[in-house]
Amino acid sequence: MKKVIGGAMLIALCFSCSRQQYVVTSLQAQRQPIVAADYPRTGGEVEVLVEKYKVKLDNEMNQVIGVSTQDMTYARPESLLTNLTSDVMEAYGEKYTSGACDLACMNVHGHRANLAKGDITVGNIFEIYSFENTLVLIKLKGNDLLDAFESYAKMGGAGISSTVKLIVKDGKLQSATVKGQPVDKDKVYTIITLDYLADGNDGLEAFKNSLEVIEPGITLRDAMMQYVKDQTASGKEISSVLDGRITIEK
Repeated sequence: MKKVIGGAMLIALCFSCSRQQYVVTSLQAQRQPIVAADYPRTGGEVEVLVEKYKVKLDNEMNQVIGVSTQDMTYARPESLLTNLTSDVMEAYGEKYTSGACDLACMNVHGHRANLAKGDITVGNIFEIYSFENTLVLIKLKGNDLLDAFESYAKMGGAGISSTVKLIVKDGKLQSATVKGQPVDKDKVYTIITLDYLADGNDGLEAFKNSLEVIEPGITLRDAMMQYVKDQTASGKEISSVLDGRITIEK
């Protein structure tokens, strides 16, 4: 049996020439698999070097750094994994701002895998948080925060910290509280989120109205990795809860 170890794209371009100006007139592409059997092992220096680093990388990725008490998936309106991520982000924001962070916002598909019950490896964290998104803190007026919550209502929910309670009906926001208080339209809130969302992506155009952006200089992946390690060092396992932070009324 041949083993496919990669692939290459073969592209053919056709050009037309007029007064030495070239224009692409057609394009054909074909994916050509790279098959291990077609490339016999030579034992050369490059192969030895690659194998050395592959073993090292595998060992690092398979390192167990914690234990999950449950299977965690990502979904709307809330889920165990989105709740966990958002709460860890909020805790990081609280520490970074000495208690001035009000909430965390996270997009559902910022997760690219589920977290299974049992051992958590370094590789698991890389699989779940595969993007190079960095954490940012933004200052946002309450009226813009309500617009962001309206976007949450339209999309049927997303990742948000437990400091927030949203009630949604028919795709519209019915009520919103932050730390137990109704959102004050004139108050400036401190939100920890991702650089991707701070730029107004994934339906959060309201975030582009931020009054200030602070960049701690850490990726979400690294923050989650450190959280798991810290919990483990304290003798704690990783768990999450569904607490009704986003409620969809019928």
